[in-house]
Amino acid sequence: MKPYAKLFSRFVWFSLVLGAAGAANPAFAQRASANAAASRPVPGGYDVSKDVSVQGTVLKYTENSQTAPIGTHVLVQTASGNVDVHLGDARVLHLAKMTISQGASVRFIGQTRAIGANSIFLARVVQLGTQVLAVRTERGLPVGKGAVLANKALLASAQANEKGGAR
Repeated sequence: MKPYAKLFSRFVWFSLVLGAAGAANPAFAQRASANAAASRPVPGGYDVSKDVSVQGTVLKYTENSQTAPIGTHVLVQTASGNVDVHLGDARVLHLAKMTISQGASVRFIGQTRAIGANSIFLARVVQLGTQVLAVRTERGLPVGKGAVLANKALLASAQANEKGGAR
């Protein structure tokens, strides 16, 4: 009987060690819900509730600027002065068939950020006449050309609805 008692005590000890290790494992820890974490703005991150509108006349359009952040820049003359607006990748504008030219009246929705020594307006939405295009996500990241291609059906549907097409 003695060998069984020794084996039993080792089994109990081994079970206790495994149980304690399992309880301490972070996989078993209670986590905050993903929605709660996603709803909180990240410090220094993009917060849509702080978006503002900039409206004015295009003074200069640079499709592939090497000034940080690289990409498309538009210099806009507003009532309160000139604003450097960053739009991201010019291919997004091309795919949406949006042409921004000098002298055009435009409206941008986004936020101003300090990048290096410069103050840049990061546009999230561009409005040129009746044409509206999102160039950034709600998290402030520039959209890629795939976003325009993926939403062609949605764009076509919206245009058909504007023209009174089939519903």
